[in-house]
This record gives sequence, structure tokens and C-alpha cells, in this order.
Amino acid sequence: MTTNATKSEPGLATFDGRLLSALIAVVLTGTLLAVAARLLWGMRLAISVEAGGAIAASNLYVLSRIVHGMTLSGLSGAGGGAAAWGVVALVKMLLLFGGIWWVMARGLADPIGLVVGYGALPIGIAIGSIVSDKTGAGS
Repeated sequence: MTTNATKSEPGLATFDGRLLSALIAVVLTGTLLAVAARLLWGMRLAISVEAGGAIAASNLYVLSRIVHGMTLSGLSGAGGGAAAWGVVALVKMLLLFGGIWWVMARGLADPIGLVVGYGALPIGIAIGSIVSDKTGAGS
């Protein structure tokens, strides 16, 4: 069973084209927002925006892994695999909210900058869905 699980774990090159387009668009949007923040408001806000963009990109990546794992578990009929991915999803949410709380409680990042940077997620997903190839076999 472990060999099937490791074989079903795709590398970055085997991702769906739309997901890869969305990930790249989120990273580029976060970077563009950080450059704009640096030019308009200074380095501290730019770092906060870039941190928010990095959180957005990593959140999208981990969420895609969770959905992929749960889908494979559901298709193979192994209910325990889906439950394990559910635990991973719970841990992801706790780390996301706990990490953001920790960063803001310590004053390491500007809250507005984090929100602006995290805005790269919906913008990047929208851009990625527009520019991606929709003729793939996985549709």
C-alpha cells in the first residue's frame, strides 16, 4: 500500500496545468504586490505583503495536496486515508491561523500588509484559470 501511495504522489512537473498556472500566478501576484508596496509605502509593508503572498501560495499548495490525497483515498475505497487527510487539513488550518496570530502578536508583520499579500490567492487563482490550458485530459 505504501508503494501505491508514493507512486500516486505527483511531483511539481506532474501537476494539473491549471493548478500549476494558479500557483505561478499567486507567486507572481504576491511579488508584484510587494514591489508596489515597496515603491509606495516602504520596506516594512513590502515584507509584510510578501509574507502574506508566501502564506497564500503555500496554503494553495497544501490545499491541493490535501484534495489530491482525499480524492485518491475516496477512489480507492480506503476510508482511513481520507480520515488521515482530514487530520492534515485540520493541522493546516491550525498552523495557518496560529502562525498568523503569532506573527501579528509579536509585531513581526503589518496586518494590512498580510491581508494585501494574502489577496494574491484569489487574484492568482483567477488569473491562473484564465491563462491555463482548458483542453487537458484531466478536465
